Amino acid sequence: MIKKEQLFCSKPFKEFVVGSRRYIRSLRHESRRFFRPAGDVFMCCWLKTPPIGNILYQAVDEVWNSEVAQETRRSILNSSFKYCDHTTCPYLQTITCEVQKTTAVKDKELKKVIKNNFTVLPYGPRKIECSYDRSCNLSCPSCRTKVINESGNEHDILAIQSKIENTAMKDCHALTISGSGDPFGSLYYRRLLQTMKRSNMPRLTQILLHTNAQLWTREMWSTIPEDIQELVKSANISIDAARPETYSINRRGGSFETLLKNLEFISVLRKRGPLEHVKISMVVQNNNYMEMPEFVHFGKKYNFDVVYFSKLLNRGTCSNAEYLDRAIHLPDHPRNSEFIDILKNDIFHDPIVHLGNLRGLLPGKSSGSLIIM
Repeated sequence: MIKKEQLFCSKPFKEFVVGSRRYIRSLRHESRRFFRPAGDVFMCCWLKTPPIGNILYQAVDEVWNSEVAQETRRSILNSSFKYCDHTTCPYLQTITCEVQKTTAVKDKELKKVIKNNFTVLPYGPRKIECSYDRSCNLSCPSCRTKVINESGNEHDILAIQSKIENTAMKDCHALTISGSGDPFGSLYYRRLLQTMKRSNMPRLTQILLHTNAQLWTREMWSTIPEDIQELVKSANISIDAARPETYSINRRGGSFETLLKNLEFISVLRKRGPLEHVKISMVVQNNNYMEMPEFVHFGKKYNFDVVYFSKLLNRGTCSNAEYLDRAIHLPDHPRNSEFIDILKNDIFHDPIVHLGNLRGLLPGKSSGSLIIM
């Protein structure tokens, strides 16, 4: 093999994803379920590794530099990427965002990490993702089977939230709310936004809201203090449709009319501030792939920055048979060739389009761009 330039992924060296209490169904054996406790910490959702620790029972520093964390970082530094899921990670497939050539890394701390092969880091988490509350106002089929309200798990959620605010935030630059539910549909995330203090977050420069936007109204926004509003620089809005009839299925419980009204408000925040970047996303499946070109126009209409597409993954919310029927990206799907034809549309060359882990399905594109030294 011809040696190419080494790659580096910054996620295991920056990110601290705090998960929720949940039961997960085995994808191999549908009748089997296993329990994952609240507070388990991960560094990336595309890693095939166990949690690096649990923030409820361990100190933040102990979790951050655990044996699992060190071994994962070692796999990046030695270029094996052996714990990464190459088929689903959009960054490895496109060499974008957190994945880049080592010579392209500009961050001083990360350059020092690469030069010295640090697996134990002298700094704390720099990007914290709050995924410890699954509460949401919708029950999207790609995510869950019913509406989830975690009010019965208040003790653990508040303990995790307190530990993040008082211990984990000292080196944090970016905070994401939420990778598990909705920042406005969750009582606890909503209160966090309404009560958090800048003095507890000396290095925080941005908050990213990952939301379905159904509750992101002018009235809701006004309940957040102005000094916290100023930190909300980015938003990821999950939509999964460009037509109301499809939206009612893929965003179960949501109103397309409400979505459009709220997107108008969010577009004003993008134009006037504080928002500096807005991404809308579609999980592509059998019932919406024909709407992909329309979805790009949708993003352009509101002057958003990125229109993002991704594969449908089975997260245990449907049977294997249901998944095979919905997963249009699979080569054996009876309509896969029609889907590939859609991907050839010139509109997907627009600069705002990001095909994520679908990029490898295009003719002439590799399904994984990992460079082995």
